[in-house]
Amino acid sequence: MSSDNGAVLRERTFTEVARRDQIVRAAIATLAEVGYAKTSLGKIARTAGLSSVGMISYYFDGKAELMSEVVATVLAGAEAEVGPRVREAPGRLAALRAYIEASLSYIAGHPAEMAALFEISSGQRKQEESYGENIEAAGVQIVADLVAGAQAELGTPDALDPHVVAVAVRGAIHMALAQRMHEPADVSRPKARRDDDIGACRDDDMGACRDDDVGACRDDDVGARIADLFERSLRFVPPAGDPR
Repeated sequence: MSSDNGAVLRERTFTEVARRDQIVRAAIATLAEVGYAKTSLGKIARTAGLSSVGMISYYFDGKAELMSEVVATVLAGAEAEVGPRVREAPGRLAALRAYIEASLSYIAGHPAEMAALFEISSGQRKQEESYGENIEAAGVQIVADLVAGAQAELGTPDALDPHVVAVAVRGAIHMALAQRMHEPADVSRPKARRDDDIGACRDDDMGACRDDDVGACRDDDVGARIADLFERSLRFVPPAGDPR
């Protein structure tokens, strides 16, 4: 192959990668705006500024394949943000805390991606497809391993079932995600407190972070509170003879 042909091939590959990314980003934006049921290749093409649906069909074999790529892209983005914080944590209990806090941080910082993932999981569940179930099963196993490691570090390996705790952790994260999806984007939404007013979210003032007004506290405070709750649970050792 001549050097000129090699340069053309590299340019074509770069252009194709960029185009695929453009289409995936447009799909994410469309899903977040109109939902799974109303998302079509035509709407995605318009969002991407493409001249025809055929340009999408060149890269993806229909909506299902494109949705699969959206899921993979969102999960890869989450791993890129959450994974390093978990791996760099100075201990196994700290790793569990890092997972919870980083997950909440990612949800807060990537509303469109989270909305797209939520829509795909919800929409395909109605069609008896298994994206959501597969994602959740993998997520629960990751957290269960973190919980088991934290219990071993604390010396309480038999106090709680790691799988049960993992389901609860994932449930708390899902609640945060669901709240994000349903918060009204208007002036009636509670305003976030200023950084210099964090006293409103102190531990002895739980009312400031009640479930119906969690927007009153910063996202990192919500993550820290959830992490604190599970850390206290793991540190608890039932008295001898207690069936728990």
